[in-house]
Amino acid sequence: MIEYHADDYGMFPGAARRIIKCANEGCLNGISLMPNGLYLDECMDILKKECTKDIRLAIHFNIMTEKPLSPAEEVPDLLDGAGCFNVTYGKLLKASVIPGLHGRYRKQIKAELSRQIDRCLPYFTEQGSVRIDSHRHFHMVPMVFDVISELVDEKQLDVSYVRIIREKPVFYRGLAGFECFRPVNIIKVMLLDAFSAIDRMRHRKLYECGHSDFASILFSGCMTKKNLGIILKNIENNRKAVKEDIELMFHPGAVTETEDLERINDAEDRKYMSDILREKEAEALLSRG
Repeated sequence: MIEYHADDYGMFPGAARRIIKCANEGCLNGISLMPNGLYLDECMDILKKECTKDIRLAIHFNIMTEKPLSPAEEVPDLLDGAGCFNVTYGKLLKASVIPGLHGRYRKQIKAELSRQIDRCLPYFTEQGSVRIDSHRHFHMVPMVFDVISELVDEKQLDVSYVRIIREKPVFYRGLAGFECFRPVNIIKVMLLDAFSAIDRMRHRKLYECGHSDFASILFSGCMTKKNLGIILKNIENNRKAVKEDIELMFHPGAVTETEDLERINDAEDRKYMSDILREKEAEALLSRG
């Protein structure tokens, strides 16, 4: 089975409806819930009332942008002066190796992710099990993966899937034929693949919940109709090299409303969430309805 999955659900109603359209009229069959999304409850109500297909849900952990669910005094190292998340990969890697920072960050991340799980759990009643991924894939950082493993055990969560970034070259054969390629994604692939190897050694049980292959990091943010077609052709032509289940990641929930864009505190996210390529990713999903 191929899962066509949309991240970032729950931030704004307009973006939520664009994502739901990709399910109702296209091939989308999975979404990730932004736990600290300002309009998560409203967006989930929209999903219940307007989506005509069964959709797989996942928790989209987020300590990179927007405001925390935790009181600011409990997560001070994760926030900027405005009380919004200001965590980067650089900060997480630094905290991973400096003893004093490690303990503080670990405690604060655990407190926040615990609350994010609690906020999302009511929406998983019908699905039965929990699926996990994260905004900008920070859950793959070994220190964070350690925290998630602890929370899974402590909360006795039935986890059926964890997004594991371990891209296979076979997905991208014929690289010259792809469009909108962003070279920085090569660095992302290498870094996340390295984290994957460490996570597998440290938490084999949780790691093995990621039983699907995953493709999209190399073309994260630019899964256009053309690029999707090439990846699907590579999958079909190389079935022995890939698993039966594959997750393809999209970001079709473009934020276009001025008032919503003004509410996004992070300039990078504001640009990314309003990028025209988000509309092209939606077109790719709708083209296979």
